[in-house]
Amino acid sequence: MDAHMHFDLYKDKNQVLKYIENEKSYTIAVTNLPDIYRRYLNFDRDYKYTKIAIGYHPELVKDFPDQMDLFRSLLIHTRYVGEIGLDGSLKDNKIMNKQEAIFDGVLDACSGKKKIMSIHSRRASKQVLNHLEGFEGTVILHWFSGRIQDLEEAVDRGYFFSINPQMLKSNSGKNIITHIPVERILLESDAPFIPGMKNNYSVEFNKDIFNFISNVYKVDEKQVMMRIKTNFAEVIKKED
Repeated sequence: MDAHMHFDLYKDKNQVLKYIENEKSYTIAVTNLPDIYRRYLNFDRDYKYTKIAIGYHPELVKDFPDQMDLFRSLLIHTRYVGEIGLDGSLKDNKIMNKQEAIFDGVLDACSGKKKIMSIHSRRASKQVLNHLEGFEGTVILHWFSGRIQDLEEAVDRGYFFSINPQMLKSNSGKNIITHIPVERILLESDAPFIPGMKNNYSVEFNKDIFNFISNVYKVDEKQVMMRIKTNFAEVIKKED
């Protein structure tokens, strides 16, 4: 499974989707702008295991600030939304204000419509939680790297977390994973943005994460795999 990957950034997009289909790997393929999503509208029509999400990445807000109307018009075509959220890396108040306005617009458009959302929160976890307060929909925090107290609040709200193999490379990433209840964990690759997946997409990363969680909880790896598959099934079921 893969709750967050960027299939559109691969040269041979159809080959990636065929691989996912052959692996029977349930996948949320995010996009970074409404205009990009529009290019791939119905691109996944013939594929059972891939769902393409409409996104509005916070890092692109500066250069593409006027796509909210397009976002709203395209939203009817999918239950999946991402990549969206906030990014505090630039420390620029004007850009952050625009990010927040667009994030609020996205949340307003999606609220109460049973959307499944993959959310970016780098250096803005508290702000993201503030904006999400009262939101009606399924929230997946992608590659969470914020404060443990924000993680705990997100758990209390019933949010899910998609974790990737790159998080296993640092103590802070591993610490975050160990604070997430196993019933809230999903797997992601964030491909092609992690080592080894720049040119070729693979779901082999699943095994590394299953192994890590198995060691943390001292339970059989197959048991971990079944638990996390159940989590993904629960998320997908919420769209019905």
